[in-house]
Amino acid sequence: MTRLQASKSNSCNQFSDDFKGGEANEWFFFSTRSKDDDVIELDGGYYAIDPEGAGPITWEGKTVGYVKTLNFYKGSSPDGKETEWMVEEFRVNPEFVPVDNDDRSTQEKIENLVACKISRVQPEPEW
Repeated sequence: MTRLQASKSNSCNQFSDDFKGGEANEWFFFSTRSKDDDVIELDGGYYAIDPEGAGPITWEGKTVGYVKTLNFYKGSSPDGKETEWMVEEFRVNPEFVPVDNDDRSTQEKIENLVACKISRVQPEPEW
């Protein structure tokens, strides 16, 4: 999997141009965790967190990770036009990974590394 700073790119088309293979309209990358801001401003657009696409990932009653969905909009917040691009960030719950408490460097890496799924969602036809 490639490492990329997905939430700092406003050219989502680069994903389809630079990375081949896998499912059509779907790409996976490692990245550093985006800010916890509701809106991440970029040149020409912004990412906004989808509150319905954010929350814990549980397994056997334990929170093992978290997911956050960011939708990309062209223009300026809050009046931008939603595009078909979205990023889902998946990160592990640092409490679920046994790391020596004195090893702050490893803890920070675990807290900040995310796997991203970037999707180009085709709009439903209007009938």
